[in-house]
Amino acid sequence: MPLRETLTNSWDHIQSFLFPILREEVGPLTAQHQRLVVVLDVARVEAFVQMYPGLPGRPPEDRHALARAFVAKAVLDLATTSGLIERLAVDATLRRLCGWERASQVPSESTFSRTFAEFAKSSLPNRVHEALIKRA
Repeated sequence: MPLRETLTNSWDHIQSFLFPILREEVGPLTAQHQRLVVVLDVARVEAFVQMYPGLPGRPPEDRHALARAFVAKAVLDLATTSGLIERLAVDATLRRLCGWERASQVPSESTFSRTFAEFAKSSLPNRVHEALIKRA
């Protein structure tokens, strides 16, 4: 199937199926929220993030939610991590799209920083980009 047709089919699916379900689940979606949903749906960043449940010690923060938050930071053009955290504190829809129900669940700036470093060390952005190119 040609790339253009694939993208058109994906967009039709998102608009007719995914957005209405999300509106019911997380509330109204702004244009920025919709753009983020499309990027998250296309990139599927969670598939590239390893989770380690059941290890001894304090459980790590949800890496999937943190990865979605990093994507949100880029899509929403937020310059700083503290800006992202502030936005997550007041924007319930964004917070829920990333994977946190309550503002109190959003990790600290230091957790974001450590996780960003972990993602960079594992070449997460490059792996996601490479997979997108292969799919296209």
